Amino acid sequence: MSAQIDKKETLRGVFSRGAEGYGRIGYFQHFGKHLVEVAEIKKGEKVLDVACGRGASLFPAAEAVGQEGEVIGIDLSDGMVKETKAEAEKRGITNVEVLRMDGENLKFPDNHFDVVMCGFSLQFFPNLDRGLVEFHRVLEPGGRLAVSTWAEYEDPRWAWYEDLIDKYEAKLGLGTNSLDKPEAIEPWIAKAGFEDIKLNSEKFDMVFLSEEDYWNMRSSISGRAGLEKLEQTRLEQLRLDTFQHMQTLKEPDGFHEILEAYFTLARKAK
Repeated sequence: MSAQIDKKETLRGVFSRGAEGYGRIGYFQHFGKHLVEVAEIKKGEKVLDVACGRGASLFPAAEAVGQEGEVIGIDLSDGMVKETKAEAEKRGITNVEVLRMDGENLKFPDNHFDVVMCGFSLQFFPNLDRGLVEFHRVLEPGGRLAVSTWAEYEDPRWAWYEDLIDKYEAKLGLGTNSLDKPEAIEPWIAKAGFEDIKLNSEKFDMVFLSEEDYWNMRSSISGRAGLEKLEQTRLEQLRLDTFQHMQTLKEPDGFHEILEAYFTLARKAK
């Protein structure tokens, strides 16, 4: 098995096992809605959401296009697809389809979508150039690409968590591409053939309501891969150490963390 295939299988498994908790991470809902706003989605459009996760952008996009539009979400993770399909059915959303698919190998015809979105996932693509070329291919002329990526900013109040991860040897990086600066993002998108590239950043004050709320986040994102390496008693000790460190940050409404993300909008030439 090649390293790239092995990495995809690792990602697929980690995010499948974290899918249930992933849907409860509040900052994805906030940034997902903003990505839909950045994409300038209109009634009746066809939208593809690549690496749709639990629908943070998918469901707001479905509302934006209306019943005359169509939104397709794809994800590499079986667990994400299962949970998001169930959520769409629960909400009675009928203009959404959720499929398991590799973002580097899209099974759609050329010039098919008005908008392609991808939220916080480009860093995981083993062949990012191929993925972006695929995004470009399936967009109709004049179509729009909207992506979000994490900025390099990290709230200094939480720096101790990475120290804890190092202490417990629970670090396992799954990201391939560093996209935390504008100068790192734009060349990739331009190389794929997109033009009129515009970036903006947004900060968000995330409030975790409890220690368990924060731990759910850490256990549901890609960092779960490192946590899964730990023997159960050692994992439990890391959880307790995390909760102890959090006490210095406790405020009446919970635990605040400032997050920053970049949002990029680009177009396919007409």
